[in-house]
Amino acid sequence: MSTGHVRAWAKFTVMLQEGKRHRERTGESLMVPRYDIVPIPEHLRTHIVEGSVQMFPAETAQSMFDFRADDVVGKIAPRPLLLLHSASDSVTPTEQSIELFKRAGKPTDLHLFAETDHFMLAEDNPRVLAVVREWLERYFPATGGR
Repeated sequence: MSTGHVRAWAKFTVMLQEGKRHRERTGESLMVPRYDIVPIPEHLRTHIVEGSVQMFPAETAQSMFDFRADDVVGKIAPRPLLLLHSASDSVTPTEQSIELFKRAGKPTDLHLFAETDHFMLAEDNPRVLAVVREWLERYFPATGGR
């Protein structure tokens, strides 16, 4: 783990502790910046929709920390699951999606994309959009019409 990641993790865990203490002391949530919860690199922040919420209760970060997707992903089956991940993601390690895929039931599809980053749907990548469209048509076909 790089020094930057170690510092970010330390800051995150201190934030969780401060959030708990603040709640116990005041009965109210400690509000924390979104990028302290999930550190998004500067070059990707342009993909966040303008006007998006920038402050969240510390309990949001705690719930993300507490949730263990690896422990529940197998319970999704037999409902279909689509996992999309950047082969080189600057926010979330690619290995996390691979591990989810290993633990998931069927039907599960995992797609790793080169030339994308964490916000692949915001990049209007035609390959990504085609995979999502085809998956939706297969498992959730539109019915009816205008």
